Amino acid sequence: MSLRYALTHSINTVAVKLTANLGPGRVAQTAHRLGISSKLHAQPSLALGTSEVTLLELTGAYAPFANGGARVLPHVITRIRSEDGKVLYTRQRSAVGQVVAPHHVAAMNDMMGAVVRQGTGKRAAIPRHPAGGKTGTTQNSRDAWFVGYTAHYVAGIWIGNDNNTPMKKVTGGSLPAELWHDVMLVAHKDLRPTALPSQRGPPLPGRAGARSPRAFRSTSTAAASAAALSPSTSV
Repeated sequence: MSLRYALTHSINTVAVKLTANLGPGRVAQTAHRLGISSKLHAQPSLALGTSEVTLLELTGAYAPFANGGARVLPHVITRIRSEDGKVLYTRQRSAVGQVVAPHHVAAMNDMMGAVVRQGTGKRAAIPRHPAGGKTGTTQNSRDAWFVGYTAHYVAGIWIGNDNNTPMKKVTGGSLPAELWHDVMLVAHKDLRPTALPSQRGPPLPGRAGARSPRAFRSTSTAAASAAALSPSTSV
């Protein structure tokens, strides 16, 4: 079974075998390089999500796949003004640099794109805009999430009960993917469809990195869900 097929259909045993072959320590190091800041336990079960991370850092860690391999530092406040319009604070850009090689980005986008086109995340697909992403569901549906991206934006959706009780058959490919679709459909209303970074064929006009990043859009919540939405090229 190929890794592409396993990711597309959420067959986790393949991810566990891959983690065992590479070593949990290397997997944890890669996650930290992409932007995960929470402590990760370097154990075989790491592939099953046994280390907790926040939705914001998880969403930010997917940004390198959307922008060609550069790490992103998620943030909410970009500027603070006084009542008379005086700028009191402006967030400075923080150059982090390339953290994923372009050919690895292309491979990830090939696999993550298949998740949205024909796999567990197909409910997240938005018309005309190439997208990639991954679904996730914990035991007894206590947590369900979908993190996905286009060349313009990266967004993460989480659904769960505040008291950590199980939900009724909610999976990452159901409500989270549908909410992601609804949020991103509005966010992409006036944007030109743009291919995800890839080494296949000549560069497409307007691909990631060829346009100025759009302003940060505020965090969006719906009922027991939380969505983190940010430009894929903001650092």
